[in-house]
Amino acid sequence: MAEAPFKHVELTVLDGVGCGEASDTRSQYPEDVGTNALANASQVNPLYAPALQAMGLEHIPGLEEMRVTEGVARNRVRGAFGALDPTFAGNGSPEGHQGLMGHVVEAPYLLFNTEEGFPPEVTELVRDTIARIVGRDVEIIRYPGTDDINGVKFVNHRNIGPAHLQSGEGDGPLKVPIYASSDSLIQIALHQGVIPQEQIEIIGKAVRKAVDDARIRIGRIIMRPFIGGPDEFTRVSADRRDYGVDPDEPTLANHLSEAGVHVYGIGKAASMLNYSGFDPANVRKLKTDEERMAAIAAKMGMMSEGPNFGFSNIIGNDELWGHPRKPAEWMQHMAMIDSWVQRGVERMTDNDLWLFTADHGNDPTQKAHTNHTRERSVLLAYSPRLYRPIDLGVRTSFADVAKTVAENFGVGDKIERGKSFLPELLR
Repeated sequence: MAEAPFKHVELTVLDGVGCGEASDTRSQYPEDVGTNALANASQVNPLYAPALQAMGLEHIPGLEEMRVTEGVARNRVRGAFGALDPTFAGNGSPEGHQGLMGHVVEAPYLLFNTEEGFPPEVTELVRDTIARIVGRDVEIIRYPGTDDINGVKFVNHRNIGPAHLQSGEGDGPLKVPIYASSDSLIQIALHQGVIPQEQIEIIGKAVRKAVDDARIRIGRIIMRPFIGGPDEFTRVSADRRDYGVDPDEPTLANHLSEAGVHVYGIGKAASMLNYSGFDPANVRKLKTDEERMAAIAAKMGMMSEGPNFGFSNIIGNDELWGHPRKPAEWMQHMAMIDSWVQRGVERMTDNDLWLFTADHGNDPTQKAHTNHTRERSVLLAYSPRLYRPIDLGVRTSFADVAKTVAENFGVGDKIERGKSFLPELLR
């Protein structure tokens, strides 16, 4: 492998950080017309992110109306900025992460009606798989009337959390709460006092395998552990486990690993590829976004392990503040992220390239629903060797990111889709 221009490339997915309508929003997602996560949230709480702004954040197409505490003039920007248009089928995290890794999902993953829940064949498959593991009969329960519900509200309904907890004792069937959403996934909520975390993870892997063996095309199996009760239950986000689907083809992570580039993951990003191309020993989920950002920042300037690529996910703007629709907190989270970006930037050398983007939008001001919003994703690139503003425009494929990273490490021919913006960075 020829010497890479950037020996360390870090790709940080700011989950849910969108910057305006995608090209197909009006035709395919009409309920999301007018969504713009960053710009709309900033009307409630102006953006304070000086490190990201110095890279060009406020000059990204679509963010012209974004309110900021203090602006950074375009001629003072040192970095590259643009937006990614989602051209893949679906609007979930697996599709977005796979797109960033060079695989554009064309055969949509199955979606389920949130009013009716899952079809009987899916419910029965989950029921029988769990029953086999726990060694007792299982009864599937769901929120009355709809699955389109916030997870905290879901487990605290009297017919969900308390019923599951009470069923943990006695000889009757174990009541297992499951719910869908507008994304392609099965969410299974289990109390850690009823099912220990170790067994919860065994169940998650078994359901994933059962779904795959049955050739049911579902993007994710999410295990949602919770504690507390009987009057109030709390989800244990640190113990959440995502079991993604294998990509339909090798991705950037596979090609880099095969080329001898050290590939590691922080947060849930690797799980969106079902760890394909990753050594699980090199993946750290960590408990909070603060811990994840600290770990990413610490990697800057460290080249002891040779050429390396990091793929990370910062989840708070999606899970904590996006879905619950809390725009003020959403913007506060951006400020927290930015504080760690600044610390990482201070450690960077010319060997480092830091890319920021998102897997989808999640506008915290959208009131029509509480799911992901169909938006473009932000795109930023920074290295100390970038001394000028570089306008990357609106890219027509998430795969542009994979093509850029692949070209940097000498395997650009392995990524068939996308257009590299590495030349713009090195010009």
